[in-house]
Amino acid sequence: MDYLEFFDLKEDPFRLTPDQYYFYPSESHNDALSSFNYIVEQREGFFMCIGDPGTGKTTLLNTFLNTEKWKDKAGIALVLTPRLSPEEFLLTVLEDLNVKVKNTNKNEIIKAFRDFLIENSMIGRRIIIIVDEAQNLPDETLEELRLLSNLETDKEKLLQIVLIGQPELRNRLLSDNLKQLNQRITVRATLRPLTAEETSDYINYRLIKAGKGTVIFQDKAKRLIYKLSKGVPRLINLISSRAMMAAYLDMSRYVRKRHVMYAVKHVSDSFIKTQKRVVTFPRIIIYSLLLCLIAALLIVMNTVKEPLRVKNQESNMPDSQHTTLNTQQPNLDVQHKIRKAVVTVDVANVRARPSLDSETIMSVHKGTSFDVIDEFTETSGRKWYKIKTLDDKDGWIADKTVRIVNE
Repeated sequence: MDYLEFFDLKEDPFRLTPDQYYFYPSESHNDALSSFNYIVEQREGFFMCIGDPGTGKTTLLNTFLNTEKWKDKAGIALVLTPRLSPEEFLLTVLEDLNVKVKNTNKNEIIKAFRDFLIENSMIGRRIIIIVDEAQNLPDETLEELRLLSNLETDKEKLLQIVLIGQPELRNRLLSDNLKQLNQRITVRATLRPLTAEETSDYINYRLIKAGKGTVIFQDKAKRLIYKLSKGVPRLINLISSRAMMAAYLDMSRYVRKRHVMYAVKHVSDSFIKTQKRVVTFPRIIIYSLLLCLIAALLIVMNTVKEPLRVKNQESNMPDSQHTTLNTQQPNLDVQHKIRKAVVTVDVANVRARPSLDSETIMSVHKGTSFDVIDEFTETSGRKWYKIKTLDDKDGWIADKTVRIVNE
């Protein structure tokens, strides 16, 4: 029985591809989609949508592009590789809109484009340029977009321009050389991470979309997912998918807190790096000030203790014979080595007691490691290691399923 069949699902509910079928209308995402539709309906000039990586910008874009309302009423030029010069950008837009130009003279290109826009305006068809990852646009290309927005009639704008990007884009537009463009952006939206409540609804929403099935995320598991992901949809998907796999290995239809902990331990380095970036600048300042304060206190304490230490050494100086005996005494401190049990089989069972008849408390896969805290050998000769599980519980695992390493 495979993963989806076990949970009675039609498809993976937490795949990372930006599928508009799974678009979740949180408050900020719904506002952004409404703004998207508004600027096209009202023929506004510029719309800017900002969001951190993983917050759902591409999913939002795909949702708009597949809206039935605009499929036949709008011509859309979608620019996905924005690192283009002004000339390259303009030719890419015209090619996407199937506008034929006889030569590459810029004045002729602009004239042909304006004629195209007027023809479409007369039949009520909107023309939209959408730039994804717009923070990568060179300054001169952004300025070219501003100039294109001047293409208008006495009554309306002939062109709608949508910029979708990361917060870096918003910061760049505050510079003096892009001030005029920034002033022309009439509609703005920001995609925010989900709240704790939205995260819980988001998980349920995607499960329903995938066929509901029999899987249930416990409330504690959802709260931990929110805490670890900070409400970023891409990270919610990543953790939830791995947690479901952990539950599947455990033959459990309930995704519990321990499954989420297991998932995070085995998640990719990219997630760990993302979590490291969660420490914000103000928090770093606080940590630095605390370290400085601690260092200052240590200096003061050492300064106070130094005279006392000198005085004590003078009054209690041992004789040379005694000193010699002390220096010859062996160091009896022995460094304690930590033993780890590393699973060497595809799937191994962790049991409540050191016996094959004992209940299985969890299943783990190859490569998982645990701290060894004790061991036990049955009369039959079968050896067991007592380990600490991810949720800090004791469990027993058979020696034939693991390899012991010293750290």
